[in-house]
This record gives sequence, structure tokens and C-alpha cells, in this order.
Amino acid sequence: MSTAAEPLAGLRAGEATYVTEVDDGVVCVRGVRYGQRLDPLDRFSALGDPSPERPQAPATVFPQSPGSLDWLLGPALSRMPQSEDSFLLDIWAPVGAKGLPVLVFLPGGAFISGAGNVRWYDGARLAREGGAVVVTVNYRLGALGLLNGAGGAANLGAGDILQALTWVQRNITAFGGNPGAVTLAGHSAGAWYAYVLSFAEQARGLFCRTALFSLPWQPPLNAAEFAQRYELFAAALGGAPEATAPVGAVLAAQAAVSRAYAGRGLGLMPAADGELVPPWAMDFERAAAAMHVDALLLSSTDDEAAAFLHALPVPAVGPEQLAGFVGAHFEAPAEAASFINARHPAATDHAKLVEAMSLHQFRLAATELAGRAGEAGIPATLLRFSVRSRFDGAGSPHCFELPFLFGNRQDWQDAPMLEGFPGDVFDAVSDGLRPLLLGFVAGGVPRTPEGHAVPCFDPAVPALYAVTETGGGATGVEPELRPRR
Repeated sequence: MSTAAEPLAGLRAGEATYVTEVDDGVVCVRGVRYGQRLDPLDRFSALGDPSPERPQAPATVFPQSPGSLDWLLGPALSRMPQSEDSFLLDIWAPVGAKGLPVLVFLPGGAFISGAGNVRWYDGARLAREGGAVVVTVNYRLGALGLLNGAGGAANLGAGDILQALTWVQRNITAFGGNPGAVTLAGHSAGAWYAYVLSFAEQARGLFCRTALFSLPWQPPLNAAEFAQRYELFAAALGGAPEATAPVGAVLAAQAAVSRAYAGRGLGLMPAADGELVPPWAMDFERAAAAMHVDALLLSSTDDEAAAFLHALPVPAVGPEQLAGFVGAHFEAPAEAASFINARHPAATDHAKLVEAMSLHQFRLAATELAGRAGEAGIPATLLRFSVRSRFDGAGSPHCFELPFLFGNRQDWQDAPMLEGFPGDVFDAVSDGLRPLLLGFVAGGVPRTPEGHAVPCFDPAVPALYAVTETGGGATGVEPELRPRR
């Protein structure tokens, strides 16, 4: 929001009264408490409803270390104050809003970082242009959102999101939203949670469609995998009880787990719990059959994995390393290698590894889920963000679509991934991307800037809608390369 925002008072929802800001036709309500711990002395407590006496709080984020993608995104998140009591959401709505569709956005961050109230996710433009109410959500992260305080796993972050969605159902009418027209959107880890909640029975009726940006293929941990990680975490904590250990010690122990699994996957992450997160969560056929949404939007970037492999020196990847990854991650390695070589004939092996990982972890997963959703009677639309950063070696990386999606370049002014990117090109790309999401929020169908509906994915004629620097249009999807799951 601009510095011209004027504070007002008096918006009432239920028994609570909220202080608001109005700027350029948009009402913003910041720091809304959507829940509080049932046991205020237990950091691992489940949530209950917030007290109407304290409906808002200053902007804080849940405890976290600097993000591994700060080299792309910049320092905005790491500069925010942190608190274990950051059960907050922000709301944007057009002035005079009544009965508008609602977009709830969950940020990513590999399950250990991120926040909905960082300036990156200012929803003013989406609300103003899309005739929608936009809500961004914080949820617990890392050990504090994935453990139960007694040596076991718990998906507290997912529970926090459920509480936030419940708050939206009960209160969003007062802010101009329609609780019967909620779209749950997420990016990366946020997309993972949105995806899981799309078939979680506990979330039925809390939203009606789902938009997944850069959904990673990431099965939840099984009991043995969780136990291995927890053993490392407990050892790094030095025997201190996780329920009372200082936040700094918890974050340091969490970082030790991440280092131990570097190159092999994530450290602490959601584990199957038999309740919110089933062990079959990444079985797309079973998940699609259980979904309680009426439409899906699936989007990925061309070079997702460039964000994660940037620190790996280009000379460190040769034919042997590339062949090893392809052989381990595709059922028909020769077929996959042939496709990658044909797509990038003059590229380094490092660039081909980026392609192979992007295919396996993101792009093929999106195509497979779209197909399975269609089989289950849920229309799904595939988008591809094919715009390249000017930052050396970044390509079209994980997270790159976000500033274009929110249309707020000024809030990303210190993001290295946008350095040197022409302003007129940014505006044109953003103007082409935002209507796709807003059309989906309004009626379950992404729409081009001209108002044309983007066709749903059809396995018989497999195609997706690509957003490029020169516009958008239909293009073919990758062949069935049979990723090893």
C-alpha cells in the first residue's frame, strides 16, 4: 500500500471491531487474529477462536531463519519481527464490497519459512481489479509447526490454515466477501497444504476451488523417515525439551536437520498422520477421487529447479551426474534424456539437470494431477510461466511469477530476480497473468485479458496455456516421461 493510506476505525465483524486503512479504492485490514492457542503456555497447542478483545496485532511472522531463496527474493521477509504468536491474516477488499468472491493465499517457504503478511503479497491490486476480497495467511513453520512437543509428528501448520479458513467462513461477509465462493490458493509449500486440504474431510465446505502455484511432488514423511529426522533434531537440541527450548535453539537444531539432508530432500516437513495428511497424499488418482472442490488451477514455471541448483557450480555437473539423476528419477531414462537434450541441445549439463529436476518435481506432477482431476470430474487448467529473469543463471525460476501475479513490483524493489527486468515488459506480463487467476476466482475458469476462457486440460489433446513476454497462448505439454515415484 502507498503511504497515502488513511487509517479508519469501526469495521465490525461478530463481537470484534477492526481498524482499517483505505487507499485508492481498497480497504485493508492488517494483523487480524484468526486464532489463539487453546493452552497459551503450550507452543504446540491446537488453536481456538481469537478473543474479540484483541482482534488485531502488529505485523509479525512465525520464527524462522533467513530463507534459502533470499538470493532471489531479497531481504523483505528476514527483516520482519518474529513471534510465536503470529496467527494473523491480512485482508484487502474494494470499498463498498458486498458478496464478492474470496481469494485466500498461502505462502510457501519449504515448510520452514514464509509469511502471508510480508510486503510481497500485498493484495490491493488483485482486490481492486478483480472485484474480490483477498486474504493472506500466516501459519506455523518448521519444528514449531510440525512437531507435537513430545517427540512425535503433528501437522500444526495445516491445522492453523484450517482455523484461518474457518475464521473466513464465519467473518468474511462483514468484509464484503462471499463465504460460499472461496478459492484457496498457495505457492510451493503453501500449494502443498492447499492441495492436501482439497481432499481433507476436515476442510470440506471451507472453500470451493483450488489454485496451486508450483505444487511440488513431495510425499509426506512416513514414520521411519520422521523418526530419523527427529533423532537428528533432538541431538542438535542437546537434550533440551522442545516444548521449552529457546526459539534460537529450535531454529539452530532445525537447520542442522536441513544440512544433514542437503542434496537428499527436505529436512523437517509434514509427516503422514492418518488425520489431515494421509500416507497416500501424492497418489494423484486417489487424491483427485477424494477432492471436494469444483475446479483446479495448476501453474508452474519453466525452470523451477534453477532456484535450488543455483549454488551448485556449473562445472560440478557433468554427464555422469546428469545421467545419475535421470536414471534415478525416470522409469525410462533414455526417453527422458532424449527429450531433455532435444529441448536444450546446446545447454550445459547443469542446465539440463535444472530441466530434469523441474520436470520431475513440478511440471510432470502438474500434468498428471490435471489428468487425474479430469478423470474424477473436476475441471483442471494448466498454466506455464515462461518468462525469464535477467539475473544470471536464474532462468524462469521457482517464485518468479509471484511479483507478476500480485502486480506489485514496488514491493519487490530489492528482489535480485527482478534486477534489470524492463518495466514495460513487467507490466505487460503482469497484465496477462493476473486475469487468469482472477477469472478462476470469479467463476472457476481462468480468463485471458480479452475475457476468453482458457480451456481445461484434456489428455486426448494435451495442452497448456503459456504466459510469455509477448503474450499468452496454448502450447503442447511434455510427453509422458514416466517419472519414478
